[in-house]
Amino acid sequence: MTNSSRKQTVQKYYSIRAKDYDQQKSRTWKSENGFGDEIIDEVQNAFKGLENKLLLEVGVGSGRNAKPLLEKIRPYLIGLDLTREMLNNAKNKLLVYKQHSELILGDGEHLPFTDKAFDAILCMSTMHYFEDQKKTLEECGRLLKEGGTFVYGDLSPHEADCQEFFEKLERTISRVHRRYYKASETKRLLETNGFHVTKMKTIAYKKSYDALIEDKGRYFDISHEALRRCVQAASKEAKDHYFLTDTELTQLYTIITATREN
Repeated sequence: MTNSSRKQTVQKYYSIRAKDYDQQKSRTWKSENGFGDEIIDEVQNAFKGLENKLLLEVGVGSGRNAKPLLEKIRPYLIGLDLTREMLNNAKNKLLVYKQHSELILGDGEHLPFTDKAFDAILCMSTMHYFEDQKKTLEECGRLLKEGGTFVYGDLSPHEADCQEFFEKLERTISRVHRRYYKASETKRLLETNGFHVTKMKTIAYKKSYDALIEDKGRYFDISHEALRRCVQAASKEAKDHYFLTDTELTQLYTIITATREN
């Protein structure tokens, strides 16, 4: 799939998914925020002291990260997303904070902002869609002021997943992602692109196979049987890494906080 066709597919996927996106995320994390409290806390702690400072969220989605940040930290938030329907969700969610936020339809791989425009950048559950993550990190570095804060969050394969089971699983249920990086790989990418990593945390959580199909597979006509075959073909090591059972697995979500070096 070319990068252009992938973007079109991602856009269509989220256009359809927008209507029940928040409900799906709340069910997975068992939280109204659509993320576990531990993740929300990590993001808020990373951006302490940013009141009235300029924060860019690349892939703002439905506003599930932006809302708690605006509630507690009160930055001036610019939210960019590829999909109009998701931005409409964010607009409704952030209505009470309209004096502190602005939402823009745009492509996270082509950020239309001037150098050193932002005090902080947030990119959650988005980077795996990008063709060249190194280039995207370079762009984020360009936009950040010296000493500015960058927070990355995404699903990550187990560090010992040498057989790439997690990638096989994702390619079974989804047609839109480019690649997921292990936490250590992302840390290395950041450090070789002008960032100093100050904190890294990986959080494990359970997800049912039914939820995987509802969140992703059904949009691409993937059957439960196809997912079942993928899980059954997993090696013993993969079954141990991800605690595979007949009904669920354990996924890993990594949050990294970094600062822009001189």
